[in-house]
Amino acid sequence: MMRVMSDALTLRLARDPSSIKQARDSLRALPELDGRADDARLLISELVTNAIRYGEGNIRLDVLVDDDHARMVVSDDGVGDPQMVARPGQHGGWGLRLVDSLADRWGVLGGSTQVWAELAL
Repeated sequence: MMRVMSDALTLRLARDPSSIKQARDSLRALPELDGRADDARLLISELVTNAIRYGEGNIRLDVLVDDDHARMVVSDDGVGDPQMVARPGQHGGWGLRLVDSLADRWGVLGGSTQVWAELAL
């Protein structure tokens, strides 16, 4: 299910790898992203991939865009504390490092598996 307003998008995603492309493609409904659209797609890809790989239950993507920022939030029903791993390797651990390098700000809502990232527009 997708709901789009001029500056917001909410998408419920299946726990399936095809949801990564669905989430990326949904950003086309937000032309306000302009020059940061590629960064936003990559951030969304990483956050949704992590939710599919490590999360539990339902996955939700929320994107809010105002004049200055785009805020992307990916959440699931899991109970965890997503963190960057100290030593990423061939089996993973690079996703949040990529988020850290692309996003202007990012974080995890304490005590949940809700990860958010912001891009300045």
